[in-house]
Amino acid sequence: MRFKLPSAIAGFIDNATLHRDEIGESPCQVHRFRRGDEVFFLKTSPLVYASTTYSVMREAAVLQWLAGRVNVPEVVLAAPADDGECMITRAVPGLPLSSLIAEGRPVLELFREALRQLQSVSVADCPFDSGAAVRLRELDYLVGKGLIDEDYDFEQWPGLTTPADLLARLRATIPNEELVFSHGDLCDNNVFVDQRGELRFIDAGRGGLADRWLDIAFIHRNLRDDVSEHSATQFLEGLGMPDAPAKREFFEQLDELF
Repeated sequence: MRFKLPSAIAGFIDNATLHRDEIGESPCQVHRFRRGDEVFFLKTSPLVYASTTYSVMREAAVLQWLAGRVNVPEVVLAAPADDGECMITRAVPGLPLSSLIAEGRPVLELFREALRQLQSVSVADCPFDSGAAVRLRELDYLVGKGLIDEDYDFEQWPGLTTPADLLARLRATIPNEELVFSHGDLCDNNVFVDQRGELRFIDAGRGGLADRWLDIAFIHRNLRDDVSEHSATQFLEGLGMPDAPAKREFFEQLDELF
């Protein structure tokens, strides 16, 4: 653990054993633990990320707002600490879509349903701005603080060599946005399906108002890279609207340094 846990968080965990969850590339730490027959997750983020979408307190607020709108983990506790932020959530049932992909099971219709559910959320009173301008300011901050993912790969985008090149490209190509509710990191590790076929969404820290093509771009990339080009093409063809490759590229590039 990177910092001392607030008393309420520490008291809830008590003497339970924390098991580190290594899945994902976020700077947040996630630990799994048990209380009786129930499983919970402790998620912590360092203070330097408090103004970003890595903020655990932001994620807790997003999850609480989404409760009753789509299936998300229950936030049991959320609290700031001297050097960071902490949240405890109850584990969701089911398996991540990544497990289904690993077993060769179909996920295309599940991804379609995930997108439908999220984009059906009314945004009339959504207080979370995850639009392109906000995310670009966030990326500026992360680059300036040296907090970007150093394992970036620009080979697929000619003319980009450095993070500064990418920032300039993004500023020059920022799209006109059709705002919907967006998960912000809609991938096979963050969508669970239970035995009844019900979906649940985790890791919603980037959730909020954003262009409808952000989540589409992430699903398309996931299918293209981990299932097949054919499945990715089928997904786009089933959207019922023309493809927007420039927007998909923008959101893939925006994600590269996170």
